[in-house]
Amino acid sequence: MIKSFLFLVLFAVVSSASDTVTVGGLEWQDDSASKTVKRDYSGAKAYCEALTLAGKSDWRLPTIKELQSIVDIGKYKPAIKSGFKNVASGDYWSSSVDVSDSGSAWDVYFKGGYTFDHSKSDECYVRCVRGKQ
Repeated sequence: MIKSFLFLVLFAVVSSASDTVTVGGLEWQDDSASKTVKRDYSGAKAYCEALTLAGKSDWRLPTIKELQSIVDIGKYKPAIKSGFKNVASGDYWSSSVDVSDSGSAWDVYFKGGYTFDHSKSDECYVRCVRGKQ
């Protein structure tokens, strides 16, 4: 029992120290910028491509399916899976362009976990990801 507790405490410290959260084989940005940085679509992509976090520089903007994978519809404001500590209850960009309107891209509104599309010129929050695509 004590060993399990110590492992959990050490794991929590290591996870929070790196400012990332791993869910389903993907590593997600979860530093303070995750709830403050807003960009237009091209700025969001550039931000992720330039990000160096936890000693890694292969970050990218997530697809809409990847972003939806961290939604918890059983929660509200924010509707995001446990483990994330830096979340705005707003729209977060995905890299997925709306095929019916190339001037728009898909995002997830983490207040309730809904998916919307926005004009690429709008500003939304940015949360970068790394791993399988």
